Amino acid sequence: MGKPFRCPVCHTPLVEDVDAGFKIPSQCPYENTAYPELCALHDKIYFGKWRKMEADPNDIKRAYAKIAHLLSRMDDVIAAEKVEPARRNFEKADEAFSLADAGGDPYSSIKQMDRALSYIHHAINDLLDAKKAKHHSPPDFERHYDIILPFKEDL
Repeated sequence: MGKPFRCPVCHTPLVEDVDAGFKIPSQCPYENTAYPELCALHDKIYFGKWRKMEADPNDIKRAYAKIAHLLSRMDDVIAAEKVEPARRNFEKADEAFSLADAGGDPYSSIKQMDRALSYIHHAINDLLDAKKAKHHSPPDFERHYDIILPFKEDL
């Protein structure tokens, strides 16, 4: 079985992401962003099941692996771009992520995973600042995800 086709803009596999509820649009929603791959990866984690109250251990473990992948991609981009504020936020993300242990009790890792994702978001915005581009805002892309965020469930 071959690898799934990838979006030419954000490099996301063109298969539905059930963890994030990502529905494949006819046109890449990230095509007008300076870092489409990083933004798409961030949002697939941000809108993921692992952030909901009914998340099971496997949802959290999959999110953990996705954050590790995003950190790896961020490290590559930051090394190439040499944006110091992004490097500092990346290091904070890496430190928070190192405190998470999804292999043990996944539920105890959620807080550190969420902190890491927040610092990653800041690092993405630092990269965008360096290009004088608009900050990344996940709510701008929410319509492409079939997920209700935890803090919106009670509204």
